[in-house]
Amino acid sequence: MEPGEYESLVAKANLGGHAAMAELLQSMRTHKIHQPEIVLLHGARLLSTGQSKLGSDAWTVMEQVFLASCELGADDWRSYCLRHLTKKFPTSIRVERLKGIYQESIKDWGEAKKTYEKLLKDKPEDTVTHKRLIAMYKQRGQVPEAVQAINTYLETFSTDVEVWHELAELYIEQGSLQRAVFCFEELLVANPRSMYHILTYAELLYSTGELELSRKYFALAAHLDGACLRALWGLVTVSYALAEKDKTNEKMVQLQTFTIDRLKAAYKKVGPQGKVALALLSSGPF
Repeated sequence: MEPGEYESLVAKANLGGHAAMAELLQSMRTHKIHQPEIVLLHGARLLSTGQSKLGSDAWTVMEQVFLASCELGADDWRSYCLRHLTKKFPTSIRVERLKGIYQESIKDWGEAKKTYEKLLKDKPEDTVTHKRLIAMYKQRGQVPEAVQAINTYLETFSTDVEVWHELAELYIEQGSLQRAVFCFEELLVANPRSMYHILTYAELLYSTGELELSRKYFALAAHLDGACLRALWGLVTVSYALAEKDKTNEKMVQLQTFTIDRLKAAYKKVGPQGKVALALLSSGPF
């Protein structure tokens, strides 16, 4: 989407034209724009005054309005949409999942869990329902349950990198850093050149005391992007931690000196704001 295009669509929809409102909602679905207030405002107008003009898209818009109204607590519209969707698609798994979302929105957590578990019993490969159940646990702060649900999911869908990352974040939140390290190893297998994965893995290794391996991954990140300050600072920090061990290793001493020089050169370019960093680098181990 081009800059300003979305704002232009909103402005046109605000004039009240049926086609403009339908185009706006279509664009929001396509580009995954999350603004439930806009969806409810214009979607409700379409369903109230021009549903027949939408044709088969009416059901897609109704689902879009339903999800927005659940998020906003607009009870009239979420009940209206779910009732009509259920009538139109009485055996749809998708609509059954929407019932679970409705139950979540009215804080009937027990019924929502039953709905999702029944769907998974009938169709264990339903990844969307798995993720909805995980999201519900996270929303309620039930981290152990979320972790268990994710591990169950990954037993079948072991290549889902988004869920591996989600699990790593939960382990970090719990302080289970060794388990988070394992998750990032899986992420690196899937995308070995991801700077984010490499750097986070190096930082987790440093936090768990795996200093030598941590240095290797900070060095890899610095090799891939020599201007990456996060990689350079990580390399300096871990090298300081290994200073006693490295004092007779000329190559490691040279690496440390080179890294500090790179950082100093970077901070000299930013003017007065870099003085604190330069002072820290000049002060020696920290």
